[in-house]
Amino acid sequence: MKIACTQENLIQGLSMVSHVTAKNVSLPVLGNVLLKTVNGSLLLSATNLEVAVSCVVRGKVDIEGEYSVPAKLLQDYVSLLPSGKVDMELKEEGLEVRSNDQETIIRGMAASEFPLLPKLTKGEGYRMPAEELKKAIGQVAFAASTSESRPELTGVSCAFGASEGGFAVTFAATDSYRLAERRVPLAGGGKESRCIVPTRSLLEVARILSSYKDEIGGADEAMWCTTESQLVVTFGNVELVTRLIEGNFPPYNEIIPKNFKTEGLLPRTELQKAVRAASLFSRQGMFDVHLTLDAEKGGLEVKSADQGTGKTRSTVQGTVTGDTNVVTLNFRYLNDGLAAMASDKVKLQVIDGNNPCLVLPEDEKEGYRYLVMPIRQ
Repeated sequence: MKIACTQENLIQGLSMVSHVTAKNVSLPVLGNVLLKTVNGSLLLSATNLEVAVSCVVRGKVDIEGEYSVPAKLLQDYVSLLPSGKVDMELKEEGLEVRSNDQETIIRGMAASEFPLLPKLTKGEGYRMPAEELKKAIGQVAFAASTSESRPELTGVSCAFGASEGGFAVTFAATDSYRLAERRVPLAGGGKESRCIVPTRSLLEVARILSSYKDEIGGADEAMWCTTESQLVVTFGNVELVTRLIEGNFPPYNEIIPKNFKTEGLLPRTELQKAVRAASLFSRQGMFDVHLTLDAEKGGLEVKSADQGTGKTRSTVQGTVTGDTNVVTLNFRYLNDGLAAMASDKVKLQVIDGNNPCLVLPEDEKEGYRYLVMPIRQ
């Protein structure tokens, strides 16, 4: 194998794929990146057996071939090279990397030892605006469960179908204590489908969407294709393949209340500050803050108390309609939902202290809903 490419393109390609490599005592090759010449370019690939990421790096191929080397070592070394041309050639001792007056040999493993990467026949897929997809992942992924006792809750539900006169994908995640849902309209439509994607895989998709840049063919859409057991997301010259989670996501729409007794429209930043202040005095292990929505006073009272640290109370001015209502919530869950929104004001919708509390951006056209289960006193 003999190939030349620019340091800038090579370091970007390595940063795209090396993130999924993993230290594995029994399979040290999982810490490697596979370099392979394909159609006159360099294809970089890495996998941890759950997720595989590949990236095409433009270059000039003189001799075809393939070889795998430690991903972190190659990335760290290439990042220290000056910008410009980098030559790589496979020698008996390993991969020779040359740039200006620097020559280095990196020892690796034969490509035959690298795990076989899945080759999928892409069927019909969906085109998604990259920025919207990245934002949606950030708004829901944190709500997924980290417990393996219910594997379907460790992923994000992705449901494609008709929505409000158009076609959309709805992302949803829950750990049984809170639920985050974001709807993203899609142009062009498609057939209805649903799947559960591992949260870690979607976070890797978001990272790729954030960091991949291509000055020649700048991509603004991601392509999403699924088979029965796998998902392929393509963005520019980068492709991610991940397994899907088997099972059925719970029918969460059944627990979202349709009618509420009290609604408050409150400034989001002020509410975040009040909840953070109250969190300092919440009971250890309970993480409880007490919210009182009062229509007469026209605001929200946030308070907490702990025998060991003390107590606090503050008021967030806003517009409250309906009955005076009290609900106790986990401050971590509430703050996660508030941080996921960008609107200046948020709506808090409450039935009573025993039913779920719904948090919405002021403009519900944003397609985001966040549900928090109360702490029952």
